[in-house]
Amino acid sequence: MNNPAAHPSVVRESLNSVSLFKWGVATFFLVWTLLNLHESMLENIAHDALPYMESYDYKFVSEGRWINFALFDVLRLTPAIMAATLCNLFIFIFGYRVASEIRSDRWLAFCFALLVVNVPYFTMLFKWPMTLIPGTFFLAFFSFIRARYSRPVILLTSGIVLFATYPAFYFLIPLLFIRQLSEENFRSLIQFFCLWIAGYVLGYAVANLSVYGYTLFQNGQGHFIEFVSWRKSTPSADISGIIANIGKSAANFERNARYLAELSPLFYVPAAITLVWALKNHLKYTLVALLVVFSIYASVIPLGVKVPLRSGVTLPLGITMLVLLVPRFWWRTLLLVTLFIPFAWQMHQYNYGYNEKRILFTEMITEHDIHGYLQQPQQFRQITVAVDEAKTSAYFYRLTGSDAFKNLSNLRLHYIKPYLYQYGWKDKNIIVKNVSREQVRGDAKIEKQGDELLISID
Repeated sequence: MNNPAAHPSVVRESLNSVSLFKWGVATFFLVWTLLNLHESMLENIAHDALPYMESYDYKFVSEGRWINFALFDVLRLTPAIMAATLCNLFIFIFGYRVASEIRSDRWLAFCFALLVVNVPYFTMLFKWPMTLIPGTFFLAFFSFIRARYSRPVILLTSGIVLFATYPAFYFLIPLLFIRQLSEENFRSLIQFFCLWIAGYVLGYAVANLSVYGYTLFQNGQGHFIEFVSWRKSTPSADISGIIANIGKSAANFERNARYLAELSPLFYVPAAITLVWALKNHLKYTLVALLVVFSIYASVIPLGVKVPLRSGVTLPLGITMLVLLVPRFWWRTLLLVTLFIPFAWQMHQYNYGYNEKRILFTEMITEHDIHGYLQQPQQFRQITVAVDEAKTSAYFYRLTGSDAFKNLSNLRLHYIKPYLYQYGWKDKNIIVKNVSREQVRGDAKIEKQGDELLISID
């Protein structure tokens, strides 16, 4: 039986339907992304962001990010919205370039880049937008120059500069080479990963040497990076220490995975099916993606450093790389959509909760500031805030359900002081007194006493 070719009009109609569908998906991604970005910039400065810091010295000696240290005076003056916009733009460029290197499909590259922008950990990081400008810029920069220089140059250079800006981004660099690596032999793959590790070691060494040189020059006695207490560093000195740190890293990874699956683990079923297929049909590509996923957790095992949730960018980006591997349009689109929805939803949820708590606190404080004293720090020698930290934290916990208020110091450090910082109050002029109240109703009284401003939270 003859099988005549389809009529040209039928083919055109089919192509138009696919094109319309693609535009619909791209529009859906773009609109949701713009709404998320708008929401993320409403209250987008963390309590210890650069504009609130008088010096970067302490951050530098505890992290070794010498490029951020060198650019401190410039970065801290960058408007918050401009800084956040630049960070998101650089991340978009990085995602677009990664996709374009693997598949020459502009629609796919555009949607993939929007998917990357909606990775919730980026919006967490961009609450410190000025700090992240150099790191995101270098991610975009290396995505452009990848083909112009040899792998040793790219890996060693990126190791140095990314450890000097934001180290977690260094573990994303192999994504720029994943297509080429998937087409080479295993010997080439091993050589690449040896260079990748060398870049990590070099970056960490240069960061430590920069701290040692600075502290030696400043204090006459040098020392290397000294991690802050919240990083919970537990350097391993023997096998039992290594095993304990492996368990610690595994727990950090599990927390990351549970967070991403909070909306529903079912959204990741297509990705899991694709992973099984990819391991069988594209082993080297998949191995690179998996090594990227686990790299940041493996890298901290010797020092036992805690990997905060916001640094776990390797897991979601490793998962997204499966999208670019799939040859069939409809399955690829299914992957895009089923990953975009939980990522974008988590981005919205994080920003909604972040904004809600600060807006509630702002409304409580400003309701009775009829003279606008809070925005006139130049008129006062100091400001004193009297608050029952336990009862007030419990009050906000009842309103928001946020675990942030279970830590009593958060009220002072993350809400009271940052609210005042934004109007120019200096930390040394802010006094927070913990006083006992019979009941907290969420009222704030503001009183001027000479050159002192008093706030009483009841």
